[in-house]
Amino acid sequence: MSIIKGFHHLTACVSGAQEDVDFYVKLLGQSLVKKTVLLDGDEPVYHLYYGNAEGDAGTLVTSFPFKQKGVKGRRGSGQIKVINYSVPTGSLDFWRERFGARGVVFDKAVVERFGEQRQRFQHPCGIEFDLVASGNDTRPPCIAHDIPAEFAIRGVHSITLSLREVDESIIFMKEALDFHYAGQSGPHHRFEAADGKPGTIVEFVHEPDRLQGSSIYGEGTIHHVAFAVDNVEQQMQIKEKLMSMGHIDTSESVNRNYFRSMYFKMPGGVMFEAATTDIGFAIDEEPGHFGAEFQLPPWLRERKDELLARLEPIAV
Repeated sequence: MSIIKGFHHLTACVSGAQEDVDFYVKLLGQSLVKKTVLLDGDEPVYHLYYGNAEGDAGTLVTSFPFKQKGVKGRRGSGQIKVINYSVPTGSLDFWRERFGARGVVFDKAVVERFGEQRQRFQHPCGIEFDLVASGNDTRPPCIAHDIPAEFAIRGVHSITLSLREVDESIIFMKEALDFHYAGQSGPHHRFEAADGKPGTIVEFVHEPDRLQGSSIYGEGTIHHVAFAVDNVEQQMQIKEKLMSMGHIDTSESVNRNYFRSMYFKMPGGVMFEAATTDIGFAIDEEPGHFGAEFQLPPWLRERKDELLARLEPIAV
């Protein structure tokens, strides 16, 4: 039995901060759960968290807007290729009409895979997303004034990884992380943690001829996926198991203010993270008011005015 509960969050490196807010909040109906900064490096870069209003693990997608810094990533294999959101069965026509009315780039054809219909569309920076129609996602809807509950996003459904080789990564998912191998559809392989519902699913797409993508923080790429664990003790259980199998390039537990992170790469090159759920977003804002103010960890709070002055202004 895996100690991984499903997803905690996905993190992408995007372009402009305001267009990112508009994409998640105004287009998709997500809540801006937290406005803070990337804690790595000296130059301030936003870290923006989106999800349901409660900021529940498994609904979260976060962004580093890198346009201001001017660093571009290179999309390719060894990366998360697609972020997949869960929507109710029968809702794809609503979203296709919405995308068309708002000038969003989206595929004209709906694709079915593993018994689920999928609608591909793009973030303004080019990162790919799918809406996956699911009849068994019981999470509360992310409604907005123009997005009825019967069409609304429930959270992250799954991720799709682009891999040049899959054999060792299949073993890794099953034996190192205790995911269940749920089947194959052409070049696609599917794995499920916990109960296998939306929010617990990882898919590989085998692309042997695709060149390796970058792994830096750089505009236009999805940097990593974080899986939810309860606490640091469980992170260390994963770390010890990985090291016992020869996967020794694992990080220590890193303080990310709202959770603690332990990073490692799977054989196909994708950056994984185990993130704890024992801290949360209520340490600096009351529930119901998440994302209202720009927040910093205790060790940066005295620099708040300076850092804000160096960041692009954003409005929700």
